[in-house]
Amino acid sequence: MESSLKTEARVNYGKALRQGQREFGARAARGKRGTLAALDEMTSQARIVAYMKQPQQEVSMSRVVGTFTSARANSFAANFMPLHPENSEFASKWINLYSIHIKEGLRDAIQVYEYLWNYYVIEGNKRTSILKYFGSPTVRADITRVVPRLDENDPEIAVYYAFLNYDKRGHFKNIRLSSQDAYEQLAALEAGFDEEYGGADINYNAMSLQFEFAWNQISTSLPVGDAFLEYLRLYGLPVDVTVFQMTEQLKALQPQLELASKPPAEPTLVLTPTEKPPIPGLISRLFMQRRSANVVFAYPAGRTQDNWIGAHELGRQTMQSKLGDQVTSSFIDGLSAGNMYEKLSAQATDADLLLITSSELTLPSLRFSLEHPDCLTLVYSRIREDYRISTYYGRYYEASYLCGMAAAMATNTMKVAYITPRIDYKRHTSDINAFSLGVKSIRADAQVLLVWRDVLPNQPATTAQGLRHAAEEGADIVYTPRYPGLSGLELPQYVFSFVCRIDERGEPVEYLAAPQWDWGRFYSEIVTSYLNGSLDILRIIDRGDPSVTGLWWGLGAGVIRFLTSPCMGVKTTQLLHYMRASIARDSFAPFYGPLVDKEGKQRLSEEDSLRPYDVLNMEWLLDFIRIIG
Repeated sequence: MESSLKTEARVNYGKALRQGQREFGARAARGKRGTLAALDEMTSQARIVAYMKQPQQEVSMSRVVGTFTSARANSFAANFMPLHPENSEFASKWINLYSIHIKEGLRDAIQVYEYLWNYYVIEGNKRTSILKYFGSPTVRADITRVVPRLDENDPEIAVYYAFLNYDKRGHFKNIRLSSQDAYEQLAALEAGFDEEYGGADINYNAMSLQFEFAWNQISTSLPVGDAFLEYLRLYGLPVDVTVFQMTEQLKALQPQLELASKPPAEPTLVLTPTEKPPIPGLISRLFMQRRSANVVFAYPAGRTQDNWIGAHELGRQTMQSKLGDQVTSSFIDGLSAGNMYEKLSAQATDADLLLITSSELTLPSLRFSLEHPDCLTLVYSRIREDYRISTYYGRYYEASYLCGMAAAMATNTMKVAYITPRIDYKRHTSDINAFSLGVKSIRADAQVLLVWRDVLPNQPATTAQGLRHAAEEGADIVYTPRYPGLSGLELPQYVFSFVCRIDERGEPVEYLAAPQWDWGRFYSEIVTSYLNGSLDILRIIDRGDPSVTGLWWGLGAGVIRFLTSPCMGVKTTQLLHYMRASIARDSFAPFYGPLVDKEGKQRLSEEDSLRPYDVLNMEWLLDFIRIIG
């Protein structure tokens, strides 16, 4: 028995040696180092600020990438397979350890330095070599963390310090992500997991190791840590999920991982509902007319007859009435990030077209759409970086420009205000800038005030405080969100922002103009485009490259209206609607140069117009806007 085990060990040493020689030769042929990386060659004491003892734990074998000293490095190829001849003392020790592993297993922890997320063996190089030869996914290790000196000019070390900050309270040990933002996203997810699972005893390290094993079973260019973050965003914490199940989930998620691995691309925007694919021949057969469609609408919780979600439901009813028997439509109500996937799986598996009416519901709908590729999914949102989900949105800024013109025509004090919640978060500004340009197009000497003082996000009642501040600054005309407690104005139904005259106390006294979404028209056009094959352009783009795509329709498509009050007068109204028609025909562009932002940067040259993507992605303010904050 002993003799046969020794023979087996010698045979396998020969196989391991040949693997090492092949790895060494292949790397050398490419001009790369063929032996193990050595930590003492990679850094110096002058660059080290701390050595920190870490708890003993299982670590991924794929992260064990080298040895501590260069003296040991030459004994192994870069894949940790041996390089010494079969009659050497090194080979004899390797063969003895192999025999012990077969009889008893190699239970003792190896000793490693952890440096920039990877592990370098101090003691246990041969054990590591044998375990790698057997394909072991993990190894138990005593860990000492080597912390390099902060160097802001080294992007890798800057991200590593973001990891160190996360690691103080984070659940997943030694997880490598690509940016500080990614660590902040992971910390936010973990806060949600803590709330969901309370004091449950969860082995987070085992979860991440299990994920890495599953990640190695698929082909993706997204690094394992970033892929794990995408997985957690979509599927949540993998409690009681087997490696096999996780691998199957990753296969479904793979296109999303590939999209996340690429730099953000400029989206493909479908600007009118009448666009048809120009490609003839074989591809054109994909754009076939359909006789019917099962359309499912997804609504977040809180729908009432008169609120924003209720306006979408009225749009669905209008679409259903217009298209009749061609369409079967239904809605799923009361959705949240926590219940949406289950509800979609129960009620929308036979949908042809799924319309998600809130961007906050995108992630659970993404999981559903990846698992149901025959269902075309659209989410109400500006831009999404998600595979197989397209967006639909309106060019609201076009109506905002007209509202600015109306405000300038009505002001007596030459001060016009735009009321909005405080902008201390990422905010798209095309509506604010378009309104401001509309004011200046009529009254070049008028002041535009952006009022956010005491106006709080998600607290619409605080809008009244912004109106009072606008009045204190001398504004007599404002563009304001609709808010609770508003009285004395007869506003059209489903108008959520409007232009009005205010008195010296900031009380609205006269409604003048407003933008309005026409969801009945919008949804009728979307579903008609699906039936006649026009929306298949989204699938064609998807097949060639998983780029972001979206429908971005405006006044010309009739999906956004511009309303005026009789208070504006006949001639003024005629001018405003002439301008509305000019914008709808694309014969006038609200964003026309030169334009300069508040930092003095020229955003648009003279006689140039902004491209659609630049408008959709706008996050700056024009230089002449005065902020009251």
